[in-house]
Amino acid sequence: MKILVTGGTGMLGQSIVRNYQGRFDIRFMGRNQTLGARIASETGAIFFPAALQQQALLHEACKGVDAVIHCAALSSPWGAREEFETANVDGTINILAAAEANGVRKFVHISTPSLYFQFRDALNIPETQPLGPRFCNDYAATKARAEHLVTASPLHTVILRPRGIFGPHDNAILPRIIGAVRKGVLWLPSGRNPEIDLTYVDNVADAAMLALQQPVERGAVFNISNGEPVRLLDVLTQLFIAMGRPTPIKTLPYGALAPVIAGAEWLRAHLPGRPEPKLTRYSAGLFHYHQTLDISKARTQLGYAPAVSIAEGIERYVHWRQSQAV
Repeated sequence: MKILVTGGTGMLGQSIVRNYQGRFDIRFMGRNQTLGARIASETGAIFFPAALQQQALLHEACKGVDAVIHCAALSSPWGAREEFETANVDGTINILAAAEANGVRKFVHISTPSLYFQFRDALNIPETQPLGPRFCNDYAATKARAEHLVTASPLHTVILRPRGIFGPHDNAILPRIIGAVRKGVLWLPSGRNPEIDLTYVDNVADAAMLALQQPVERGAVFNISNGEPVRLLDVLTQLFIAMGRPTPIKTLPYGALAPVIAGAEWLRAHLPGRPEPKLTRYSAGLFHYHQTLDISKARTQLGYAPAVSIAEGIERYVHWRQSQAV
């Protein structure tokens, strides 16, 4: 099977390329030409230095391809609406058009469980959970529109909603938390210690490959997580111990902070350049509300069984992070 991975220089895209090139014929796209060339050299996969807005290059990348795994997206708690639209909506339109024009048989779309988030507790969320009509931020709203585009496509599409992806090459979740430590202390915007789901990146890569190979119905949607809900403070404590930097974690009252964070977010949105606030309403909400996913559908229909535990994933991430500092 010949597979094209979009966002191949990102965390998940790299995991798919590095773990499955050789077992499958993989080509990948990305905008980071230096990193893409290095991944290609290390794995033997073919690299297309292209963005989702370069339609001629998308068609070239899709020629002779059996399946596409669409990982590329703008995933951030902050940004201009237009940037999210360009990356997550227009980019999906373009890659779907190129895939359809070139006879691609299967299309796996990496979405997000941010679509479920409504600033309230939600445990064991099934894929049938109604979405919207309002979403927690522009990222979630544009990913919801991308899902509609994917489901409307004539291709055999499958949608995955992986929760809290972490691991090597993570430049979002864990680096932001580690970077928030000030004077040896991590301050959190809530003392609730919510129950959350995380997913080690290689497990998501496995789920994406299963979605290509298993005979699931067109348009099927699957929640993906490690299937081992954890308490936020417990997993952060594990992370800092694994790093050899045991760090005191202190908390602030969410109820008092929430309106201040909302006000700061409104102000930043109206300043020139829309500078990112230190904390968004969505980010603060993730530290306060319980949210876990029901992954029974992925287990039964995809045969998904997370191979790497959260504890082992943290050790692997720390080992990778330390190797980058050498």
